[in-house]
Amino acid sequence: MVRRLYTLSLAVLLIVIMSPLSVHADGFPIVGSLHSGKSPEAMAVDTQTHLLYIAHEGSGLVVAFDPLRGGVRWRATFGDVATDVQVDSVSHRVFVAADFYNRKEGDLFILDGATGQTLATLRTGLGDTGIALDTQRHVVYVSSSDEGAVYVFTVQAGWQSGPIQATTSQLHVGTHPQGLGVNSRLGRLYVADVATHTLSIIDETTLHTLTTLQLAKTPLQPLRVDEVTGRVYIVCAGGQELDVVDGNKNIVQARVPVTPYPEGVAFNTATGRIYVANEGDDEGGQTHNAGTTITVIDGKTFDVLGTLRVGKAPDGVEADPVLQRVYVALEGNDAVVEVSDSANLPLQASTKLGQGIAARNAITLLQQATILTLIVMLLTVVWTTLGALSPRWRARENPQTLQGDASSRSEAHSLPR
Repeated sequence: MVRRLYTLSLAVLLIVIMSPLSVHADGFPIVGSLHSGKSPEAMAVDTQTHLLYIAHEGSGLVVAFDPLRGGVRWRATFGDVATDVQVDSVSHRVFVAADFYNRKEGDLFILDGATGQTLATLRTGLGDTGIALDTQRHVVYVSSSDEGAVYVFTVQAGWQSGPIQATTSQLHVGTHPQGLGVNSRLGRLYVADVATHTLSIIDETTLHTLTTLQLAKTPLQPLRVDEVTGRVYIVCAGGQELDVVDGNKNIVQARVPVTPYPEGVAFNTATGRIYVANEGDDEGGQTHNAGTTITVIDGKTFDVLGTLRVGKAPDGVEADPVLQRVYVALEGNDAVVEVSDSANLPLQASTKLGQGIAARNAITLLQQATILTLIVMLLTVVWTTLGALSPRWRARENPQTLQGDASSRSEAHSLPR
C-alpha cells in the first residue's frame, strides 16, 4: 500500500513538473517563469488588460497568459508555425501570422483577445512574416520575405467590434522584406529588408517610399516604434547591433553594439531602459542559440549598462510598464521568464561586448588607415606620372633648334667654284 502511494505521489509530482502550462514563481530579478510550449518566440502585451500573448515558432501554438492571476487564459494552434503576434490595446484584438507548409501559404488570423476566438482569416504570403498595426487608420501590414511583398489589409468594419470586413492589396518593397513597424502619428510605415540590410520609410497615405536607410547586417522583426519620440528600434542580428532611427529626421541616430547575435527588443519600460535579447544565432551560420543574456541599454544616452543572464537562447522581448515587468522568451528552455524592470538589476559588465566594441573600433581604424594609404598611393602614382610626362609636354610646347641640326630658316647658298 505504501509503495502504491509512493508511486502515485511520484507520478503526480512528475506530471506537475512536466506540465506544459506550468508557472513557477522565482525571486529577484527573475520574478517568475512560464512553460507554455515549445520554442516561444514572438510576444505582445495588451497594456490595458495586461494579458501576454506568446507565439510558439515550432508548433503554431499561441497562448494568452494572465500575469495578474498567474495562469493561462486560453491557448490555440494556428498553422504549422506562428511567426508573429501583435495586439491592439484599445480594441483588444489579437493578430497572428502563421504559415502552412502543406498548403504552401500563410494566413493572418484576427482573434478576440479575451477568448482566443477566431474572428477572421485573411490570406498572406509565406516566409518569416511580421506584423505591424496602424490602430488609427485600422490597417494591418504583414510582410512576406519569400514573396518580396507586404500585404496591406484595410479593415473597413469590425476593428472594434462586430463582423470584420477588410480589403487586401500588396506593396512591393525590396527583395526580402521582413521587419515591420508603424508610426500612426506620423503616418509612416517602416520596412526592413533582411537581404539588402536596408530600411524603407514609406508614406502611408501615398505608399511612396520617402527614403531608404542603410542598416547593419540582417535587420529582423520586430521593429519597435516609439510614437512619442518618433524613434524606431531595429535589432540587426548579423551586424550585432541595435540601430536607432530618428523617425522625425529619417536618419540613423545611434548604432549600439550588442552581442552575441541579438534578436528581440523592448523599449516601453517603466525605467526607460531598452532590453535586447542576445539569442546567439547568426541566422544560418555556425553559431546557433548560443546566447544566455539580455543586454540593458540606457534609453536616453544609448549607453550599454550591462547584461543579465536569463536562460538559453533568449529570443522575443516584451514589456509591461504598469506591472514593471519585462518578458523574455527562452527558445532553448521552452519557457518565458518574467524579469523585474528595476533600476537595481544585478547587471554584469560584458567582456565579450567590450571585446566586440574594441574589435569593431580596431576594424574601423584599420579600414580608415587602408583608405588613407590607398589615397596616398594613388596621389603618389599620379604625381610621379605627371612628373615624368611634364618634360615631354614642355618640349612639345617650346620646340628648340639644337646646334648642328638643320635649320627651318631659308638661306641663300652659292655654288662652289
